[in-house]
Amino acid sequence: MALAEPASCAKGGEDSSPFPEIIELNVGGQVYITRLPTLLSVPGSRLWQMFTQQSTRSLARDSKGRFFVDRDGFLFRYILDYMRDQQLVLPEHFPERGRLQREAEYFMLPELAKLLVPKLSEQNSLGDDPCQSDPEEPSPGAEAARSLGSAA
Repeated sequence: MALAEPASCAKGGEDSSPFPEIIELNVGGQVYITRLPTLLSVPGSRLWQMFTQQSTRSLARDSKGRFFVDRDGFLFRYILDYMRDQQLVLPEHFPERGRLQREAEYFMLPELAKLLVPKLSEQNSLGDDPCQSDPEEPSPGAEAARSLGSAA
C-alpha cells in the first residue's frame, strides 16, 4: 500500500525539482510563504542557488520543516518583494537602507544593492547642506555648550 506524499514533498513547478511549488521559509524567526518561481526569479542569486539544487538535504530546516535562513527576518520582506517584480518599494523615510543593502549583497542581488547605494541628492549637493543650522535658531546643544564655556 502506497502512502500519500506529504505536502512538503509535493512536486515543484519544474518536473526535475525536488522542491514544492509553495515554499515555506523561516528567515530569522519570521515565516514567509512564497512560490518557487519567485525564489528562482533572479538567476545566480543566493535563493536561486539554494532552490535549484537537486536535493533539499543540504538546506537547513527549522523544527516545523520550513527552510531556515539565518538572516534579518524583518528586512527579508523587502528582498522577497524585490524578487517578485524586480522593483524596489520602500516606505517613506526608511531608516534601514544600509542594512537592506547588506542583505541584498548577501542574497547576491546586485541590481537591488545598486538601488540602495546612497546617492548624492539635490539636498546634499554643494551649497545646499541640510545640516547647516539656521543662524537665528541655535542647535539644541549650543545653549548648553555656551553656558558650560562661560562657567569655566
